[in-house]
Amino acid sequence: MKTKIAIVAGIIFLLISGFQPSDRKERKLQKEKDMIQLIDSGHFRFVATSARSNLGNFNNLGVSYDLVFDSLRFKAYLPYYGRAYSVPYGGEGGVKFDLKAKKIEKKWNKRKKMFTIATEVSDQNDSYSIFLTASPSGYADLKINFRNRQMISYYGNIESTK
Repeated sequence: MKTKIAIVAGIIFLLISGFQPSDRKERKLQKEKDMIQLIDSGHFRFVATSARSNLGNFNNLGVSYDLVFDSLRFKAYLPYYGRAYSVPYGGEGGVKFDLKAKKIEKKWNKRKKMFTIATEVSDQNDSYSIFLTASPSGYADLKINFRNRQMISYYGNIESTK
């Protein structure tokens, strides 16, 4: 009797553990597909978790700083750590804008399995060259070049705007 119970328990254990890895792989593949569709749609949000300036400063960010991609419109609320050469007096500081781009370059690199998105937006005070590289897992790297400030890099995640 004890051997029958041990055999049944062993078979149940093998069945449960045998199906679990494929489920994880399927969930991971589905998550990557969803992320690729989200990035390809052009309507997503980059949430910054850390920032690195050209001065060598590396800062972990605690508050929800983000850059919203909405087709051709970009809305940024990001901190800035670096050297500014010319800024308007009494400005809010940081990287804050809500601008529309004329053109966006979006590429998928099959070998590296990475999206690259590049665009340029400008207002009367500054121009911003935005470069985003994102993986299907949701991790992303954002670099912003300015006309009147040093470049800064942000690291974070891609999320849905909903």
